[in-house]
Amino acid sequence: MPIKAITFDLWNTLLSEGNYIDLRINYLHDALEDLGFPRDLEEIKNAYRSAHDYAHKVWAEENYRYVPAEERVEYMLKRLRINLPDAVKEPIVKWFKETILRRPPSLIEGVKETITTLHGRFRLGIICDTGMTPGYVMRIVLRRAGILGFFDSTVFSDEVGFNKPHRLVFKRALMELGVMPSEAVHVGDLLHTDIAGAKMIGMRAVWIRREAVMGYEAIRYKPDYEIEELAEIIDVLRRIQS
Repeated sequence: MPIKAITFDLWNTLLSEGNYIDLRINYLHDALEDLGFPRDLEEIKNAYRSAHDYAHKVWAEENYRYVPAEERVEYMLKRLRINLPDAVKEPIVKWFKETILRRPPSLIEGVKETITTLHGRFRLGIICDTGMTPGYVMRIVLRRAGILGFFDSTVFSDEVGFNKPHRLVFKRALMELGVMPSEAVHVGDLLHTDIAGAKMIGMRAVWIRREAVMGYEAIRYKPDYEIEELAEIIDVLRRIQS
C-alpha cells in the first residue's frame, strides 16, 4: 500500500532533549523550605532519582503504564517523609509540569525544512512519551517553535495512559490520521520504544540513529530503515513508494 502518513517521535527526533532535573530539584528544595519542611539538596536529588526509577519500574512491570507528574511528586514527598495537602501540592506539580517552558528546547537542525517539505504530501503525526511534561505543555512548546500547525495528530502518553511501545499509543495516532498501519511510517531514535512499537502494530519503522546501540537491543529490534539526519526520511519515502 502507498504511504499516506508519517508519525514522529519528539525528543531527539524533532526536539533537542534538554536537562530539566536541576531546575526541578532546586525549585522543590526552595518550595519545601518555604513550607517549613527544609531538606538537604542531596536528599531531594536522591528522592528525584528514586521517582525516576519508580516510573521506569512501572513501565517495565505494568504494561508500559504512564506515571503522571502527580504520582511522581507524591512518590518524592513520601521518600522525603513529607505529607502535604492536595491544595499545597498542586502548585508544585504544576511547576514540575511546566518547567520546560522556562528553558524551551530547540528544534534539531533541518527539522522545520523537512516537515515543511512533507506537509501536504502526507498526513503528519507526533507520538511522544511525556514523562514529567504533559501533552498540553508540549503543544505550547511546538506552537512556539512554529511547527504545531504542520501536524494532523499529536499523541502524548499522559493522554493515553500508556507509554511506547504500547499498542494503544500507536493505534490512537493511526485513528486520528485515518490510516491503516501498512499505510504509515514511524520515525524515532529509540529501538525499544519507537521501533518496537511501530513494528508490533504493522507500521514501517525508521530508526534515526543518534548514537551507536549494541547488544540485546540491536539484535531484537530491527528497523526497516536507518537514517542519521531527519532530512533523509524524504529519500526513504521515495524508496518505499517506488
